Amino acid sequence: MLRDLHLGEFERSLLVTIPVICFSLAAFAGPPISARFGEERGLLAMCAALCLGLALRPWWSSASLFAGTVLCGLAVAVMNVMMPSVIRRRFASRVGEMTAAYTMALSIGAALAAGLTVPILGAMGGRIQPALAVWSVAAAAAFVIWLPQVRLARPAPRAPGTSLGLLRDLQAWQITLFFGFQSALFYILLSWLPTIYRDHGTSPAVAGAVLAVMSAVGIAGNLAAPVLAHRTGRARLVVGLTSGLTIAGLGGVLLAPLSAPVLWATLLGIGTAGTFSLTLFLMASRAKDSALAARLSGMAQGIGYMISALGPLGAGLLHSVSGGWTVPLVGTIVLGAATLAAGLGAARPGAVAR
Repeated sequence: MLRDLHLGEFERSLLVTIPVICFSLAAFAGPPISARFGEERGLLAMCAALCLGLALRPWWSSASLFAGTVLCGLAVAVMNVMMPSVIRRRFASRVGEMTAAYTMALSIGAALAAGLTVPILGAMGGRIQPALAVWSVAAAAAFVIWLPQVRLARPAPRAPGTSLGLLRDLQAWQITLFFGFQSALFYILLSWLPTIYRDHGTSPAVAGAVLAVMSAVGIAGNLAAPVLAHRTGRARLVVGLTSGLTIAGLGGVLLAPLSAPVLWATLLGIGTAGTFSLTLFLMASRAKDSALAARLSGMAQGIGYMISALGPLGAGLLHSVSGGWTVPLVGTIVLGAATLAAGLGAARPGAVAR
């Protein structure tokens, strides 16, 4: 679909990089907004900003496309930071289940957007503007659904920003690194997995199907990981399971990519999605209260997305230097091991209390 936007190579690369940059920079704004307005009102304001960004993207020059994309990225980033705090405050006894529901909804929404945009483009006679603008309707519906939540009493005032105490807390840093490493790994696969299969001689349809399978089965990982961690009280075991599945899938792609591509995609999908939902669960469950959950979420996602932005770039550079995918895949497996190590520290019993 990027080809339909009539952009140059640099502009296309910039367009797909903007969301990750926004996720990092805007994450630090989540705690101050929560402190000033409360999560419910803050989420409503960000939903309105998302509507505006989606409506702005299609209609004028490429400048509006980029401006709308930036606005969407900033809004989604702030909402992602606020949600662990909302879950911690409003569903303290069901953190695992609500985290699972939230991440599963994210996966389903992303899958619907990916699967329906091209058919919508065809139904619109190939006109890219209305095909993009139609998604503002979904954001507007979310705004209307969330509107009654602002009637709830605001939580007690809290100090804005990420406290310096968090920066001196080892477990907070382990959660941050866990989030950053798993995000980098996911974005490497999202960016390069189809290309890896194309370079092994598969058709574009097969290469795309591998990524589609990974995305589809990820819903199961999103649902299972936080629920299992919460109900068993053994979050470290779940870290080992999800990271192990990811490393096994990467090993399969490295050693025998064409022998069982569906199996490798299934392992990668459940592993990466489960690890992502587990990081959000830890942000909510390892904070002593909702105020600290907001700060921990801002720190983990703000710094973590900075780390993740280096993943696809590093893998691409290793491919250029080595002339193949063996070195990048070995590097990604090492990253998977680092994710496991950080996750075991992040999931240890105890609470971040600074």
